[in-house]
Amino acid sequence: MIKQLLTGSLILILPILVGSCGTQKTLVSISSGSEGSGYQRISSQIKLSANTIDQIDVTDNYKSQGSQQNLQRLLNKEVDFAIVQSDVASEAMKEGKVNTLLVLTQEYLHIVTQANSDIKTLADLQGKKVIIGAEGSGIYFTAKRIFAASNIIVTEVKSNEDRVKKLNDNQVDAFIYVGPLATSEKFKQDLKQANQLCFIPIDSSLINYLTIQFPESYQEAIIPQGTYKPLPELPNQDLPTISTPGALITRPDVNQRTVALLTWAIISNFRQYSPFYPELASEQDAKLLSEGLIYIHPGAQQVFNYGDPRVAWQRYLRENKPLQAGLIMLVTTSSIGFLLRWLRKRKQNNLLKANLQTIHELRQLLESNPQKATEEIENLRQKYRLMLIDGQVATEVYEQIEKMTQIFSDQCQRWHKKQRELSHNHILQLIDEWSEQLPKSLMLQHGQLRYSHEQYKEMLKTGQLDLQTYLQMIQITLVWTNLFSLNESKESKNQLRNQSK
Repeated sequence: MIKQLLTGSLILILPILVGSCGTQKTLVSISSGSEGSGYQRISSQIKLSANTIDQIDVTDNYKSQGSQQNLQRLLNKEVDFAIVQSDVASEAMKEGKVNTLLVLTQEYLHIVTQANSDIKTLADLQGKKVIIGAEGSGIYFTAKRIFAASNIIVTEVKSNEDRVKKLNDNQVDAFIYVGPLATSEKFKQDLKQANQLCFIPIDSSLINYLTIQFPESYQEAIIPQGTYKPLPELPNQDLPTISTPGALITRPDVNQRTVALLTWAIISNFRQYSPFYPELASEQDAKLLSEGLIYIHPGAQQVFNYGDPRVAWQRYLRENKPLQAGLIMLVTTSSIGFLLRWLRKRKQNNLLKANLQTIHELRQLLESNPQKATEEIENLRQKYRLMLIDGQVATEVYEQIEKMTQIFSDQCQRWHKKQRELSHNHILQLIDEWSEQLPKSLMLQHGQLRYSHEQYKEMLKTGQLDLQTYLQMIQITLVWTNLFSLNESKESKNQLRNQSK
C-alpha cells in the first residue's frame, strides 16, 4: 500500500510542480454594481491590485443592480467573486454556500427627504411614497428589513433611478440609499442636483433591535455632519444610523490558490482602499480588512495566517487541504509521516467545524437566554485553553478558534450592555412619572428635590452611580419628601389652631 501511495503521489505532484513554473495568468470574474457606484469603483481597484502580483487577471465588467443580484450570480456560478452587503449574504454564509475573503467597506443607511418636509423621523414615513431601490439591490433588501422591523408600511417604489428628481418633483416623499460614505459618484451627483435635502436619523431603539437580532450584519454608526455638503451642511448634524460591512465573497469550491492570490493582492495594497474604507488610511496594517469575519474561505485564511501565497514550496507544506500537504510530505519524508500529519490536520479541521457549529447554536440561544449563552461560550474558551496546554490542539488552530469565540463573547457583552441601558431607561421613566405625580406646590417650594433627582439621573447615565446605589438615593429622597410634607401639614394645622384662638 505504501508503494502504491508513493507511486500515486509522484504522478499527482508532477503537474503541481510543472504548473508552479508556468507564467499563464488565472482569469477570474467579479460582479460589482452599476456604473459610477461605490461597488464599481471598488471592483476597478481590485483589478488594479491583482495586476501587481502578475499571476491573476480580473474581469470586472459584470455590472449589476447591486448586492442581491451579485449574490445570485455567484450562487449560479456565473462569476467567481462578488461584492455583497453582509446582511444580504448572511443566510447564504450560515448555510455554507458562500465564504468571505475581506471586508472592503462599511455601508451606511441613508434616509433622504426634502428639508421642508413634515417627515422628521422614521415613523413619519408611515403611508408615504418611498423609493426603496431596485429589487436586485442591497438597498432594497435593507429597506425591506428596516420597515418590517419597525412595523412601518409605505408605498414602495422599486427603483434606483432619478431618486432626487422624483423627490424634488414631489412624486415621492423620500428615498432609501445604502452605501459607503461619499464614495458613490452617482449618489453624490444626485445630491448636487437638489436644492434643500434632509437626512432622517434612526431611532436608538431600532438600532438596538437590529444590532442584537442580526449582530453579524449590523452595527451602530454615525454619518458625520457635512459629509456630503459643506454649505449648507448635509447632514446638518451628526446622524445616528446603522452600517453593514461590504465584503468580497466567493463560493467554497473556488480554487483555494486563486482565492489566496486575490486576497494577498488586496492586502498588499490595502491603503488603496481607504477611499472606500477611510479608517484604513490611519492603520499600519490591513487588519481591518479581516476584522469580525467568521465564514472565511480557506484560501483567505491561509493568507491571514502565513502571508504571501506565492512562496510555493513553503506554501505547499502549509496548505490547508490535507491531500496537497500529504503529497509533498510523501516525497520529502515517509508515507507514515504523511499519514500522521494528514490525520492530525483532519482532526484540527474537525475541531474548527465543531467550534463554528457550537457558536452558531449559542447565537440562537443568545436572545432567549443571554446568561446561559455567555456562560457556555466562556466554558468553551476554557475547554480549548486546556486542550492547547495538553497539546491536543495546534497553536494556529487555537488562535482561529479563540478569534471566533472572542467575537461571539464580545457580542454577548454588547447585548448585556444594551439590556442594562434599556433597564436603566425604564427605571428612569418610572421615576419621572412619579415626579410628575408629586404636588406641584411642594415641587415649586422645594425645587432642591427636583434638582437632586436630576443630578442622580445624570450620575447614573455617566456611570458615576450604579443602579442599586441610585435606587437607594431615590428611596432616601422619597422618605425625606414624605417627612417634609408631614411636617408642613403639621405646621399648617398649628397655624390654623392659633388663628382660631
